[in-house]
Amino acid sequence: MAKENVDVLIIGAGPAGTMTAAKLIKAGLTVKIVERSHFPRYVIGESLLPQSMQHLEDAGFMEALVARNYQKKIGANFKQDDFHEFFDFSKNYTDGWTWTWQVPRDDFDNVLAEEVQKMGAPIAFGTSVVDANMELESPIVKVVNEAGEQQEIQAKFVVDSSGYGRVLANLLDLNEPSSLPTRATLFAQFKPANGVNTGAENNKVTILVHEEEVWAWLIPFSDGRVSVGFVGDPVYLESAEGDTKTRFLTYLARDKHASAMLEGMELCMEPKEIKGYSKGIKQLYGKNFVLTGNASEFIDPVFSAGVMFAIESGARAADLIVKQLEGKAADWQQEYEQHMLDGIAVMRTYIEGWYDGRLRRLFFSNNKPEKIKSQITSVLAGYVWDDTNPFVKRSEKTLNLLSDLHNNPEVA
Repeated sequence: MAKENVDVLIIGAGPAGTMTAAKLIKAGLTVKIVERSHFPRYVIGESLLPQSMQHLEDAGFMEALVARNYQKKIGANFKQDDFHEFFDFSKNYTDGWTWTWQVPRDDFDNVLAEEVQKMGAPIAFGTSVVDANMELESPIVKVVNEAGEQQEIQAKFVVDSSGYGRVLANLLDLNEPSSLPTRATLFAQFKPANGVNTGAENNKVTILVHEEEVWAWLIPFSDGRVSVGFVGDPVYLESAEGDTKTRFLTYLARDKHASAMLEGMELCMEPKEIKGYSKGIKQLYGKNFVLTGNASEFIDPVFSAGVMFAIESGARAADLIVKQLEGKAADWQQEYEQHMLDGIAVMRTYIEGWYDGRLRRLFFSNNKPEKIKSQITSVLAGYVWDDTNPFVKRSEKTLNLLSDLHNNPEVA
C-alpha cells in the first residue's frame, strides 16, 4: 500500500477546506486535500456574506474570484404579503466589507480548488476516506480512489472539511441530533427564456415568507440564472401531489412574489430535495484533528450563513494549526470551539426567531429606528462576533424586547 507524509491532511475541498489549505501553505506547511467528488459539482449555499470577504482576500483568492464577474450582492430583501424590507449592507453597524457576491457554487468552489492547487496543495479528487487512526501522535488516514487503489496518509494534523459527509464525525462517533426542528428544502434554477435577466433586484438575495413555517429564496447570478428554493416544514413541502418537480412548481405557482420575479424564466435544472439538513456535533476538535464547515454543525440556510461559517472556521482553524505545529500554545477550546459556537448561537437565535415569528414581526414593522436597523443588518452581513452590537451581545434578550414592542397592529 502506498504511503505519504504531510504536515496537514484536509478532507474535503469546499470553502472550509480550501481556506484552511491556503493559509497553511502561506505559513510554509505541506498540505494534501482528498475530495470524494469531482469538481465542478453542484451544491446549494450560493449567497455569500460580507464577513467572509476579508478572509478570501487574506487567503489570496480575491484576484481569481473578481475575474469570474460574479453577481455583486449589496443587501437582502425580505417580503411577506404586501410588506417589504431591504437591509443595505452599506449601512452596517459593524465596520467591514459592505458587499459580497452571489455565486454558482459549482464555479465558486472550483475556482478556490484551482487556486489552492496553484499555491501548492494537491487535491486527490474521487478519493474517499475509509479509516483513520487518530490516536497516534501523527494520525494515519486510509483512503481509496475510484480505481480501488488504497493509500495511507500520515499527517501531524487532520482537518475534516467534508461537509455533509462528516467523515471524522462518523468514524469517531461525534454526531448528535440537531436541537432544531426537522426541516426540508426543495430547490432548482431558472434561466431567461429569451435574452438576459435584467431584474432590478439582481444585486440582492430575496427571502419570501411563503407560509407560516415555510420561506423561499431567490438568488440571481450574473449569467442570468436564478436559484430558487423553498425551505421549512417537511409536512407542507410533501403535501402537494406528484413528484419533486411537480410539487416544486405547485408551490411556486402559489407564491405571487416568486411568480412575478420569475416571469419570463424557465427551469434549467431539475428540482432537487434535501430533508433533515440540520446536524449537531458533540465536539469540534480533538487530539490532532478539527472539524470545520458543515462537517462541524449546520443549522439552517435562511440567512445564508453556511459558507460564512465554513470560511470562518477554516481560517481560524488554520491559525491554530500553525501555532500548534510550531510548538506554541493553541487554545482550541476558547479560540476555536467557543468562538464558533458563539457565532452559531447568535445566528441560531435569529433563525429560531424567524420561524416563530418574533424576527418577522420586527423585520416588517414600519418604525424601526435606523440604528436598530443597522444593527440587524450587521448580523445579516455575518458580523456575529461583534460584541458592541446588542443584537450580538444580548441576542435573545434584544430580539424578545424589540419583537414585543413591535407586536401590535399600529406598528406591524
